[in-house]
Amino acid sequence: MYTMERPTTTNDEGYRHAHAGADEADGYRGDGATAPSGLSERLSAILTGGVAATNGEDLDDAAVAALAATVGDAVRAVAAEARAASGPGGDAVVAADSLADALLSDFDTRREAAAANGGVVGVRTGMGHLDETLNGLEPGKLYFLAATPGCGKTTLALQWAATVARDGRDALYVSLENDALDLARKTACRLGHVSYADALKGKMRPEDWAYAVGALRELQGRLHLYAPRTVMPDLDTLIEGVRDATGHAPALVVLDYLQAFAKRVAGGDDGAELRERIDRLTPQLRALGERHGCAVLAISSQNRAGYKDGGMSAMKESGDLEYNADAILTLAQLEKKELEEWNKENQRARAGIVPLKLTIDKNRQGMTGRPTHLLLNGDQCQLAEEVR
Repeated sequence: MYTMERPTTTNDEGYRHAHAGADEADGYRGDGATAPSGLSERLSAILTGGVAATNGEDLDDAAVAALAATVGDAVRAVAAEARAASGPGGDAVVAADSLADALLSDFDTRREAAAANGGVVGVRTGMGHLDETLNGLEPGKLYFLAATPGCGKTTLALQWAATVARDGRDALYVSLENDALDLARKTACRLGHVSYADALKGKMRPEDWAYAVGALRELQGRLHLYAPRTVMPDLDTLIEGVRDATGHAPALVVLDYLQAFAKRVAGGDDGAELRERIDRLTPQLRALGERHGCAVLAISSQNRAGYKDGGMSAMKESGDLEYNADAILTLAQLEKKELEEWNKENQRARAGIVPLKLTIDKNRQGMTGRPTHLLLNGDQCQLAEEVR
Protein backbone atom coordinates (compact mmCIF):
# COMPACT_ATOMS: atom_id res chain seq x y z
CA MET A 1 0.00 0.00 0.00
CA TYR A 2 1.33 3.39 -0.92
CA THR A 3 1.05 5.93 1.93
CA MET A 4 1.08 9.69 2.17
CA GLU A 5 1.32 12.09 5.07
CA ARG A 6 -2.18 12.98 6.09
CA PRO A 7 -2.97 16.65 5.33
CA THR A 8 -3.59 18.90 8.34
CA THR A 9 -7.34 19.05 7.99
CA THR A 10 -10.46 17.64 9.51
CA ASN A 11 -11.89 16.76 6.08
CA ASP A 12 -11.67 12.97 6.16
CA GLU A 13 -13.80 12.62 3.03
CA GLY A 14 -11.24 14.42 0.90
CA TYR A 15 -8.44 12.32 2.38
CA ARG A 16 -10.32 9.12 1.65
CA HIS A 17 -10.95 10.32 -1.91
CA ALA A 18 -7.23 10.71 -2.56
CA HIS A 19 -6.41 7.35 -1.06
CA ALA A 20 -9.12 5.61 -3.06
CA GLY A 21 -7.17 6.43 -6.20
CA ALA A 22 -3.94 5.21 -4.65
CA ASP A 23 -5.62 1.99 -3.56
CA GLU A 24 -6.89 1.39 -7.09
CA ALA A 25 -3.47 1.85 -8.65
CA ASP A 26 -1.75 -0.19 -5.99
CA GLY A 27 -3.85 -3.22 -6.70
CA TYR A 28 -7.05 -2.79 -4.70
CA ARG A 29 -10.19 -1.66 -6.50
CA GLY A 30 -12.67 -1.81 -3.66
CA ASP A 31 -14.59 -4.69 -5.24
CA GLY A 32 -12.12 -7.37 -4.20
CA ALA A 33 -10.28 -7.27 -7.53
CA THR A 34 -6.64 -6.53 -8.04
CA ALA A 35 -4.92 -4.34 -10.59
CA PRO A 36 -1.30 -4.24 -11.74
CA SER A 37 1.31 -2.85 -9.38
CA GLY A 38 4.85 -1.67 -10.13
CA LEU A 39 3.95 2.00 -10.30
CA SER A 40 5.72 3.18 -7.15
CA GLU A 41 7.87 5.92 -8.67
CA ARG A 42 5.08 7.68 -10.54
CA LEU A 43 2.58 7.25 -7.73
CA SER A 44 5.00 8.50 -5.11
CA ALA A 45 5.61 11.62 -7.18
CA ILE A 46 1.88 12.23 -7.53
CA LEU A 47 1.10 11.73 -3.86
CA THR A 48 4.12 13.67 -2.61
CA GLY A 49 3.16 16.51 -4.89
CA GLY A 50 -0.35 16.50 -3.54
CA VAL A 51 0.82 16.74 0.07
CA ALA A 52 3.37 19.43 -0.78
CA ALA A 53 0.63 21.52 -2.35
CA THR A 54 -0.91 22.06 1.09
CA ASN A 55 2.29 23.80 2.32
CA GLY A 56 1.45 22.41 5.73
CA GLU A 57 -1.56 24.74 5.97
CA ASP A 58 -5.10 23.96 6.94
CA LEU A 59 -7.41 24.01 3.94
CA ASP A 60 -11.10 24.53 3.81
CA ASP A 61 -13.34 21.73 2.66
CA ALA A 62 -13.59 22.95 -0.92
CA ALA A 63 -9.80 23.23 -1.31
CA VAL A 64 -9.23 19.76 0.14
CA ALA A 65 -11.87 18.26 -2.13
CA ALA A 66 -10.32 19.90 -5.18
CA LEU A 67 -6.81 18.74 -4.25
CA ALA A 68 -8.02 15.20 -3.53
CA ALA A 69 -9.83 15.07 -6.86
CA THR A 70 -6.70 16.17 -8.73
CA VAL A 71 -4.47 13.62 -7.02
CA GLY A 72 -7.04 10.85 -7.34
CA ASP A 73 -7.60 11.50 -11.04
CA ALA A 74 -3.85 11.45 -11.68
CA VAL A 75 -3.43 8.16 -9.82
CA ARG A 76 -6.33 6.56 -11.66
CA ALA A 77 -4.85 7.67 -14.98
CA VAL A 78 -1.60 5.90 -14.13
CA ALA A 79 -3.53 2.77 -13.15
CA ALA A 80 -5.48 2.88 -16.41
CA GLU A 81 -2.23 3.03 -18.38
CA ALA A 82 -0.97 -0.04 -16.55
CA ARG A 83 -4.16 -1.95 -17.27
CA ALA A 84 -4.07 -1.00 -20.92
CA ALA A 85 -0.46 -2.15 -21.18
CA SER A 86 -1.27 -5.54 -19.68
CA GLY A 87 -4.13 -6.20 -22.09
CA PRO A 88 -7.86 -6.77 -21.57
CA GLY A 89 -8.40 -7.79 -17.98
CA GLY A 90 -4.67 -7.64 -17.25
CA ASP A 91 -3.95 -9.10 -13.82
CA ALA A 92 -7.32 -7.92 -12.52
CA VAL A 93 -10.40 -9.97 -11.73
CA VAL A 94 -13.01 -8.89 -14.26
CA ALA A 95 -16.56 -9.75 -15.23
CA ALA A 96 -16.66 -11.83 -18.42
CA ASP A 97 -19.18 -9.54 -20.12
CA SER A 98 -16.94 -6.54 -19.48
CA LEU A 99 -14.58 -8.00 -22.11
CA ALA A 100 -17.22 -7.95 -24.84
CA ASP A 101 -15.74 -4.96 -26.65
CA ALA A 102 -12.24 -6.42 -26.31
CA LEU A 103 -13.46 -9.67 -27.88
CA LEU A 104 -14.96 -7.82 -30.82
CA SER A 105 -11.73 -5.88 -31.30
CA ASP A 106 -9.62 -9.05 -30.99
CA PHE A 107 -11.78 -10.79 -33.60
CA ASP A 108 -11.33 -7.91 -36.04
CA THR A 109 -7.56 -8.01 -35.49
CA ARG A 110 -7.45 -11.77 -36.04
CA ARG A 111 -9.63 -11.52 -39.14
CA GLU A 112 -7.35 -8.91 -40.66
CA ALA A 113 -4.23 -10.91 -39.77
CA ALA A 114 -5.66 -14.11 -41.28
CA ALA A 115 -6.53 -12.25 -44.48
CA ALA A 116 -2.97 -10.92 -44.69
CA ASN A 117 -1.27 -14.22 -43.75
CA GLY A 118 -3.09 -16.61 -46.04
CA GLY A 119 -5.67 -17.87 -43.57
CA VAL A 120 -3.67 -18.07 -40.32
CA VAL A 121 -3.31 -15.44 -37.63
CA GLY A 122 0.37 -15.92 -36.77
CA VAL A 123 3.44 -15.83 -38.96
CA ARG A 124 3.89 -18.80 -41.25
CA THR A 125 6.58 -21.44 -40.93
CA GLY A 126 6.12 -22.41 -44.56
CA MET A 127 4.82 -25.87 -43.60
CA GLY A 128 1.16 -25.95 -44.53
CA HIS A 129 -0.16 -28.64 -42.20
CA LEU A 130 1.72 -27.26 -39.21
CA ASP A 131 0.60 -23.68 -39.90
CA GLU A 132 -3.01 -24.76 -40.27
CA THR A 133 -2.95 -26.75 -37.02
CA LEU A 134 -1.18 -24.09 -34.94
CA ASN A 135 -2.82 -21.09 -36.67
CA GLY A 136 0.70 -19.91 -37.44
CA LEU A 137 3.11 -18.76 -34.73
CA GLU A 138 1.00 -16.16 -32.97
CA PRO A 139 2.23 -12.94 -31.35
CA GLY A 140 2.58 -13.17 -27.59
CA LYS A 141 2.74 -16.97 -27.61
CA LEU A 142 5.56 -19.24 -26.44
CA TYR A 143 6.57 -22.30 -28.46
CA PHE A 144 9.13 -25.03 -27.74
CA LEU A 145 10.84 -27.14 -30.39
CA ALA A 146 12.45 -30.21 -28.86
CA ALA A 147 14.76 -32.83 -30.36
CA THR A 148 17.83 -34.87 -29.55
CA PRO A 149 21.23 -33.44 -30.56
CA GLY A 150 21.92 -33.63 -34.30
CA CYS A 151 18.29 -34.16 -35.30
CA GLY A 152 18.00 -30.90 -37.24
CA LYS A 153 16.22 -28.60 -34.78
CA THR A 154 18.54 -25.64 -35.47
CA THR A 155 18.16 -26.17 -39.22
CA LEU A 156 14.37 -26.22 -38.84
CA ALA A 157 14.13 -23.17 -36.57
CA LEU A 158 16.51 -21.17 -38.77
CA GLN A 159 14.45 -22.13 -41.82
CA TRP A 160 11.27 -20.90 -40.12
CA ALA A 161 12.93 -17.61 -39.20
CA ALA A 162 14.11 -17.13 -42.80
CA THR A 163 10.60 -17.92 -44.05
CA VAL A 164 9.19 -15.18 -41.84
CA ALA A 165 11.80 -12.78 -43.26
CA ARG A 166 11.07 -13.88 -46.83
CA ASP A 167 7.39 -13.14 -46.22
CA GLY A 168 8.21 -9.54 -45.34
CA ARG A 169 8.32 -9.69 -41.52
CA ASP A 170 11.33 -9.38 -39.23
CA ALA A 171 12.74 -12.34 -37.31
CA LEU A 172 15.43 -12.34 -34.61
CA TYR A 173 17.54 -15.48 -34.22
CA VAL A 174 19.62 -15.67 -31.02
CA SER A 175 22.14 -18.52 -30.95
CA LEU A 176 24.48 -19.57 -28.18
CA GLU A 177 25.89 -22.42 -30.29
CA ASN A 178 26.56 -21.14 -33.83
CA ASP A 179 28.25 -17.95 -34.96
CA ALA A 180 26.37 -15.46 -37.13
CA LEU A 181 28.51 -16.11 -40.21
CA ASP A 182 27.72 -19.82 -40.13
CA LEU A 183 24.01 -19.17 -39.63
CA ALA A 184 24.08 -16.87 -42.66
CA ARG A 185 26.02 -19.52 -44.63
CA LYS A 186 23.43 -22.19 -43.82
CA THR A 187 20.61 -19.88 -44.85
CA ALA A 188 22.34 -19.03 -48.14
CA CYS A 189 22.85 -22.75 -48.87
CA ARG A 190 19.18 -23.46 -48.30
CA LEU A 191 17.95 -20.52 -50.36
CA GLY A 192 20.45 -21.15 -53.15
CA HIS A 193 20.09 -24.96 -53.14
CA VAL A 194 23.83 -25.50 -52.87
CA SER A 195 25.99 -27.79 -50.75
CA TYR A 196 26.94 -26.62 -47.26
CA ALA A 197 29.96 -28.94 -47.27
CA ASP A 198 31.14 -27.50 -50.61
CA ALA A 199 30.65 -23.97 -49.31
CA LEU A 200 32.85 -24.76 -46.30
CA LYS A 201 35.54 -26.33 -48.51
CA GLY A 202 35.36 -23.64 -51.19
CA LYS A 203 34.79 -26.32 -53.82
CA MET A 204 31.77 -25.03 -55.74
CA ARG A 205 31.85 -22.68 -58.69
CA PRO A 206 32.08 -19.02 -57.60
CA GLU A 207 29.03 -18.15 -59.69
CA ASP A 208 26.95 -20.79 -57.85
CA TRP A 209 27.98 -19.37 -54.48
CA ALA A 210 27.31 -15.83 -55.73
CA TYR A 211 23.80 -16.97 -56.69
CA ALA A 212 23.21 -18.40 -53.20
CA VAL A 213 24.46 -15.23 -51.51
CA GLY A 214 22.24 -13.22 -53.84
CA ALA A 215 19.25 -15.24 -52.59
CA LEU A 216 20.27 -14.36 -49.04
CA ARG A 217 20.38 -10.65 -49.93
CA GLU A 218 16.74 -10.87 -51.00
CA LEU A 219 15.78 -11.13 -47.33
CA GLN A 220 16.59 -7.40 -47.28
CA GLY A 221 17.84 -7.20 -43.72
CA ARG A 222 14.78 -8.82 -42.14
CA LEU A 223 16.59 -11.86 -40.67
CA HIS A 224 18.50 -10.56 -37.63
CA LEU A 225 21.22 -12.81 -36.21
CA TYR A 226 22.81 -12.51 -32.78
CA ALA A 227 25.42 -15.02 -31.65
CA PRO A 228 27.24 -13.74 -28.54
CA ARG A 229 30.43 -15.36 -27.34
CA THR A 230 31.29 -13.25 -24.30
CA VAL A 231 28.46 -10.76 -23.70
CA MET A 232 25.25 -12.43 -22.63
CA PRO A 233 22.15 -11.18 -24.43
CA ASP A 234 19.40 -9.15 -22.83
CA LEU A 235 16.45 -10.11 -25.01
CA ASP A 236 14.48 -6.92 -24.34
CA THR A 237 17.47 -4.85 -25.48
CA LEU A 238 17.90 -6.98 -28.60
CA ILE A 239 14.23 -6.63 -29.53
CA GLU A 240 14.35 -2.89 -28.95
CA GLY A 241 17.41 -2.76 -31.19
CA VAL A 242 15.42 -4.39 -33.99
CA ARG A 243 12.56 -1.98 -33.32
CA ASP A 244 14.91 1.02 -33.52
CA ALA A 245 16.34 -0.24 -36.82
CA THR A 246 13.09 -1.23 -38.49
CA GLY A 247 10.32 0.68 -36.73
CA HIS A 248 8.72 -2.43 -35.22
CA ALA A 249 9.50 -5.44 -33.06
CA PRO A 250 10.38 -8.72 -34.77
CA ALA A 251 7.40 -10.96 -35.47
CA LEU A 252 9.39 -14.01 -34.36
CA VAL A 253 12.17 -14.41 -31.79
CA VAL A 254 14.09 -17.71 -31.77
CA LEU A 255 16.27 -18.75 -28.84
CA ASP A 256 18.81 -21.47 -29.66
CA TYR A 257 18.87 -23.08 -27.25
CA LEU A 258 16.97 -23.00 -23.95
CA GLN A 259 19.30 -25.04 -21.73
CA ALA A 260 22.43 -23.11 -22.81
CA PHE A 261 20.68 -19.82 -22.23
CA ALA A 262 19.49 -20.91 -18.79
CA LYS A 263 23.02 -22.00 -17.82
CA ARG A 264 24.68 -18.78 -18.92
CA VAL A 265 22.04 -16.19 -18.21
CA ALA A 266 19.11 -17.09 -15.98
CA GLY A 267 20.20 -16.88 -12.38
CA GLY A 268 23.85 -16.24 -13.18
CA ASP A 269 26.14 -17.96 -10.68
CA ASP A 270 23.57 -18.30 -7.93
CA GLY A 271 24.22 -22.03 -7.61
CA ALA A 272 20.73 -23.02 -8.72
CA GLU A 273 20.18 -26.29 -10.54
CA LEU A 274 19.56 -26.12 -14.29
CA ARG A 275 15.96 -27.22 -13.91
CA GLU A 276 15.32 -24.43 -11.41
CA ARG A 277 16.85 -21.87 -13.76
CA ILE A 278 14.68 -23.10 -16.62
CA ASP A 279 11.63 -22.87 -14.38
CA ARG A 280 12.50 -19.20 -13.78
CA LEU A 281 13.29 -18.52 -17.42
CA THR A 282 10.25 -19.94 -19.19
CA PRO A 283 7.62 -17.57 -17.75
CA GLN A 284 10.00 -14.71 -18.53
CA LEU A 285 10.08 -15.81 -22.17
CA ARG A 286 6.30 -15.91 -22.27
CA ALA A 287 6.12 -12.42 -20.77
CA LEU A 288 8.70 -11.25 -23.31
CA GLY A 289 6.45 -12.25 -26.20
CA GLU A 290 3.43 -10.62 -24.62
CA ARG A 291 5.37 -7.44 -23.90
CA HIS A 292 6.66 -7.00 -27.43
CA GLY A 293 3.86 -8.65 -29.39
CA CYS A 294 6.06 -11.33 -30.95
CA ALA A 295 6.02 -15.10 -31.14
CA VAL A 296 8.84 -16.70 -29.12
CA LEU A 297 10.29 -20.05 -30.19
CA ALA A 298 12.76 -21.71 -27.83
CA ILE A 299 14.74 -24.76 -28.92
CA SER A 300 15.05 -27.41 -26.22
CA SER A 301 17.27 -30.46 -25.93
CA GLN A 302 15.97 -33.94 -25.22
CA ASN A 303 17.56 -36.68 -23.17
CA ARG A 304 18.82 -39.50 -25.35
CA ALA A 305 18.17 -41.98 -22.53
CA GLY A 306 14.51 -41.04 -22.26
CA TYR A 307 14.03 -40.42 -25.96
CA LYS A 308 12.28 -43.73 -26.65
CA ASP A 309 9.36 -42.50 -24.52
CA GLY A 310 9.09 -39.48 -26.83
CA GLY A 311 7.26 -36.21 -26.40
CA MET A 312 7.40 -34.03 -23.32
CA SER A 313 8.63 -36.85 -21.07
CA ALA A 314 11.97 -36.82 -22.92
CA MET A 315 12.58 -33.08 -22.71
CA LYS A 316 15.86 -32.46 -20.92
CA GLU A 317 15.53 -30.62 -17.60
CA SER A 318 12.00 -29.81 -18.74
CA GLY A 319 10.77 -28.40 -15.44
CA ASP A 320 7.68 -26.32 -16.08
CA LEU A 321 8.08 -26.13 -19.86
CA GLU A 322 4.84 -27.92 -20.57
CA TYR A 323 2.90 -25.59 -18.28
CA ASN A 324 4.26 -22.33 -19.69
CA ALA A 325 4.25 -23.31 -23.35
CA ASP A 326 1.41 -22.54 -25.72
CA ALA A 327 2.66 -25.34 -27.96
CA ILE A 328 5.38 -28.01 -27.74
CA LEU A 329 6.75 -29.54 -30.93
CA THR A 330 8.97 -32.62 -31.06
CA LEU A 331 11.26 -33.38 -34.00
CA ALA A 332 12.26 -37.03 -34.17
CA GLN A 333 13.68 -39.70 -36.42
CA LEU A 334 11.36 -42.48 -37.51
CA GLU A 335 11.10 -45.61 -35.43
CA LYS A 336 12.97 -48.63 -36.85
CA LYS A 337 9.85 -50.21 -38.38
CA GLU A 338 8.68 -46.91 -39.87
CA LEU A 339 12.14 -46.30 -41.33
CA GLU A 340 12.27 -49.75 -42.92
CA GLU A 341 8.90 -49.15 -44.57
CA TRP A 342 9.97 -45.73 -45.75
CA ASN A 343 13.15 -47.13 -47.28
CA LYS A 344 11.15 -49.77 -49.17
CA GLU A 345 8.77 -47.16 -50.54
CA ASN A 346 11.54 -44.73 -51.47
CA GLN A 347 14.17 -46.90 -53.10
CA ARG A 348 14.94 -44.15 -55.60
CA ALA A 349 15.30 -41.48 -52.92
CA ARG A 350 18.48 -39.48 -53.12
CA ALA A 351 21.29 -40.34 -50.75
CA GLY A 352 21.57 -38.07 -47.74
CA ILE A 353 17.81 -37.51 -47.33
CA VAL A 354 16.63 -38.35 -43.80
CA PRO A 355 12.92 -38.79 -43.01
CA LEU A 356 11.79 -37.08 -39.80
CA LYS A 357 8.53 -36.64 -37.94
CA LEU A 358 7.37 -33.37 -36.37
CA THR A 359 4.74 -33.94 -33.69
CA ILE A 360 2.67 -31.38 -31.82
CA ASP A 361 2.68 -32.75 -28.27
CA LYS A 362 0.75 -29.82 -26.86
CA ASN A 363 -1.37 -27.08 -28.41
CA ARG A 364 -3.06 -24.88 -25.85
CA GLN A 365 -5.46 -23.38 -28.38
CA GLY A 366 -6.42 -26.32 -30.52
CA MET A 367 -5.91 -29.85 -31.74
CA THR A 368 -2.52 -31.52 -31.98
CA GLY A 369 -3.41 -33.09 -35.32
CA ARG A 370 -1.45 -35.70 -37.23
CA PRO A 371 2.37 -35.56 -37.36
CA THR A 372 4.05 -33.56 -40.10
CA HIS A 373 6.44 -35.77 -42.06
CA LEU A 374 9.61 -33.98 -43.15
CA LEU A 375 12.57 -34.78 -45.35
CA LEU A 376 15.90 -33.43 -44.11
CA ASN A 377 18.53 -32.56 -46.67
CA GLY A 378 21.36 -31.87 -44.27
CA ASP A 379 23.82 -30.85 -46.97
CA GLN A 380 21.53 -28.05 -48.16
CA CYS A 381 20.33 -27.19 -44.63
CA GLN A 382 16.72 -27.71 -45.61
CA LEU A 383 13.63 -29.56 -44.44
CA ALA A 384 10.65 -30.07 -46.73
CA GLU A 385 7.22 -31.50 -46.09
CA GLU A 386 6.79 -35.03 -47.39
CA VAL A 387 3.58 -35.60 -49.27
CA ARG A 388 1.89 -38.80 -48.09
